[in-house]
Amino acid sequence: MTTTHTALHAADAVFMAEQAVGRARHVVEELHTTINSALRVLDDAELDSAKARLSDRGDYYLEAAGEHLSRLQRRCNDNAELTDELIGHLERASQAVIDAHDVLRDADTTDPALARDVAQLKPRLAVVGEMIDLAKPMARLAAQHVERAHLAAQQATPPSLLEPVTLERSIATAGKELGRADEDVRLLENVVDHAAASARQSAGIATEITDNARRRMAEQGRVQIPHQAARSVGSRAR
Repeated sequence: MTTTHTALHAADAVFMAEQAVGRARHVVEELHTTINSALRVLDDAELDSAKARLSDRGDYYLEAAGEHLSRLQRRCNDNAELTDELIGHLERASQAVIDAHDVLRDADTTDPALARDVAQLKPRLAVVGEMIDLAKPMARLAAQHVERAHLAAQQATPPSLLEPVTLERSIATAGKELGRADEDVRLLENVVDHAAASARQSAGIATEITDNARRRMAEQGRVQIPHQAARSVGSRAR
């Protein structure tokens, strides 16, 4: 593989990493929104549970609380799908960073311009990899807390609504787990933001590498064409 092709392959891997991190960042924002929505649903369930204890219309409010917990289960399902999508984007970004590192390791840096770009790119790419390595277990932990909240909401079956203690226990457990998931996602936002910023910087350098590589290819083409033309003229002269 020529130096030019090596540079282009490395740049492609960097662009793939940036795209995957960008998609992960977008999913984290969605995840934060849906967890906040789930927490609001849980607040409604807690309020109706309290009203059931204090009101003459206890059955009505117990039924309303149960409906809120059914909505909560749907929110948890949405969150589970988002965390799966997030982990997929992070895995793709991680693999792209590894691919870029592998190509850069074998790059011929006798070209001063390429050597400079590679020297700038490697540390920024390393930061992207480190942030992704931090983000993946955080995303899995958030997924675990959401799943536990889902299981707690499922405990509030219609028969159990007749027992206020069971309902309150389900609400309290779900609230604790969703609160932890919310904390995980807040931390995750910061980590993915750092990864995205470093990925953008890496992509900027990769763009320079690509532009320089294409310029070299164009220059080589211009050199080869006159040389071939001269040989053709010499052949006709003979």
